[in-house]
Amino acid sequence: MERWMTYVRWFGVLFGVLAVGTQPSYPGPATLWFAWIIVGLLAGGSIAIWNLIDRAVTPSQRARLAAAGFVLDAVVVMGLVWAFAYERPYITWALLILIPMEGALRYRLKGALLGALLVAAFFVPQSLHRAALIDEAFDGTTYVFVAGLSALVAGIAGVMAENWYEQNRAFEAQSMKLAEFDRLKDRFLAVTSHEIRGPLTAIITGVDTIWKRGERIADDQRNRLLEMVSQQGHQLARLVDDLLVTSQLQNGVLTLQPAWGEVQATVSQAVEAAAAKRREHQLELFIDPLRAEIDHSRIGQIVRNLVENAYKYTEDRSNVAVTIVAADDGITLDVADDGPGIPADKRLQLFEAFSRIDETAAGQEGVGLGLYVVSQLVGAMHGRIDLRSSSSGTTFSIFVPCKRTIAGQRPLEVVREDDGRPRSASGL
Repeated sequence: MERWMTYVRWFGVLFGVLAVGTQPSYPGPATLWFAWIIVGLLAGGSIAIWNLIDRAVTPSQRARLAAAGFVLDAVVVMGLVWAFAYERPYITWALLILIPMEGALRYRLKGALLGALLVAAFFVPQSLHRAALIDEAFDGTTYVFVAGLSALVAGIAGVMAENWYEQNRAFEAQSMKLAEFDRLKDRFLAVTSHEIRGPLTAIITGVDTIWKRGERIADDQRNRLLEMVSQQGHQLARLVDDLLVTSQLQNGVLTLQPAWGEVQATVSQAVEAAAAKRREHQLELFIDPLRAEIDHSRIGQIVRNLVENAYKYTEDRSNVAVTIVAADDGITLDVADDGPGIPADKRLQLFEAFSRIDETAAGQEGVGLGLYVVSQLVGAMHGRIDLRSSSSGTTFSIFVPCKRTIAGQRPLEVVREDDGRPRSASGL
């Protein structure tokens, strides 16, 4: 904008040269020289600002340059109006309207109002100066007219500038949102295609092997292939489930279906669904005997995603603990591990869609939707998430408000490594 303002100033220089050079008479040589000084100031200021435009790289430097340009233009306009105050008819005061207009262009409504105040303040000595030149009294009517017109122009230009600014901000926000959507789309296509290709390849290979070589395959090998196909199929189903929830969340159409049920059964199913990601982890369950009115499917999805996340980002033989206890007006779910913790610079992006921590104990895997889905589901349930992480481990603590009842005593369960199913501590 400052560069375009310089073009306008050069037009002002041309206008000043013509106005001063073609004026037939002046009250005295001092007025003529003063007019030429004002034109020269505008030309010199334009050159200086032009040379400084490319050097102003920081916001503060640009702000100072803009302020200097505004002051220069105001001084030049007021100087020309002062120099031609003796004219009959006196119309050069119309140049003063440029001040609130430029103030609106630079600083929106507050700049326009500041320009109007400058005009009102300047026009008092200007009117007295003209009265002395033409040997007349102070012209209050002209003063009120000029000051009022400047205020009117300031109000109109300032409001237009504010509206333009808000529309521009909305456009930029929309552009950033579209750019973010494009980034997420590219990320989704890149990561999801990789995550889908692996299970599909394994499923196709297993099915083709059984189909084409079924008679030559031993029963134990066939069972292993079928188990692998089942695991990969469930992996794809969970990926589709996360993608479906993500789509519903972003479109605002996700609906929860709370119902009374056993929390223990919900957690057991979720832990079993996450078993494919488990390597040699020790999983402990501390679950209060609760019945709760919750969306058990979504709570299970939360538990599964958190447990899978703990498996992925901790070493083999690490401990993972799932704790669910009754809380005031709801339940509290904790998933803790004794892994290396989450780097401080990664925590802010944990719950973003398609975001993953670069290094995992299980290698590069996952679409990066697990924790995003968790955060969005908890938000839809009007719950909250607390994260505690250090070099000795990480704990995700989730509170979900709901109706619940308690019966019996809490069992301690340790999930065995052979079949992935829990058994109570008393049975070990």
